[in-house]
Amino acid sequence: MNLTSLIRKLFSGSKIEQSFDTVIFGLGNPGLQYRNNRHNIGFWVAERFSGCLKNCREEYICDTSAFSGVLRSGQKVLIIKPLTYMNRSGIAIKNGLIKSGIPVSKMIVVVDDYNLPLGKIRVRRNGSHGGHNGLKSIVEYIGTGFPRLRIGIGPLPENSNVIDFVLGNFTEHEEKLLKENVLEKAASALKLFVTEGIDTAMNTYN
Repeated sequence: MNLTSLIRKLFSGSKIEQSFDTVIFGLGNPGLQYRNNRHNIGFWVAERFSGCLKNCREEYICDTSAFSGVLRSGQKVLIIKPLTYMNRSGIAIKNGLIKSGIPVSKMIVVVDDYNLPLGKIRVRRNGSHGGHNGLKSIVEYIGTGFPRLRIGIGPLPENSNVIDFVLGNFTEHEEKLLKENVLEKAASALKLFVTEGIDTAMNTYN
C-alpha cells in the first residue's frame, strides 16, 4: 500500500493495513503568515525529525501534512502535522489515531510551552492541557493520557498578552538558537522515545 492509500484509509476510519511503531503529531498553524510563530515550534520539530527517516515521503491528505519513513534502527514512523489550525488539533488526532486503531501509547505530541525557558525540553507521559489550546482540543477528543514533548518558548514577558506572544515571531537570536541546537535535541528525544520508550526519554531529557 502506498502512503496516499494509507492516509486515506487512516482518515476514513478504516483499519490501516500497515503498522507503525510510533505516530508523532507536531502542532502548529498552517500558512506562511504563521511559519515563524512561537506557536509553530511543533511543526519545526516534526520537520527536523523527518530528516532522520530513510525513504521519507510527504503527502498532503485530509487537512494534514503526513510524513512516513523508517529509522536506521528499523522502527516505522508516521509524522502528522495537522493543518486544521491549533484550536482544532484534536480532530486530526482523533481521526488519525483512534479511528485507525493505533494505541495512544504509540503516539507523542510535540507542542510549544511558554512556561518553559526558550529551548528547554520536557518529556511527559500525560497531563492536563495547561491552558494550551492545541492540547485542550486533543484532551477534548482523547483525554489526558497521551505522551507529549514540550518545547520551551518562554519566558512570557511581564504584562504580555499570551495570544500575542505565542503568535509572535521568534527573534533572529531565538531562531538561530533553535535551529543550531534545540531542534536537533528535540529530534534526538523523539528518536529515543521511538527506540527505547518514554521512561528512557524522560530520564535523559527531563
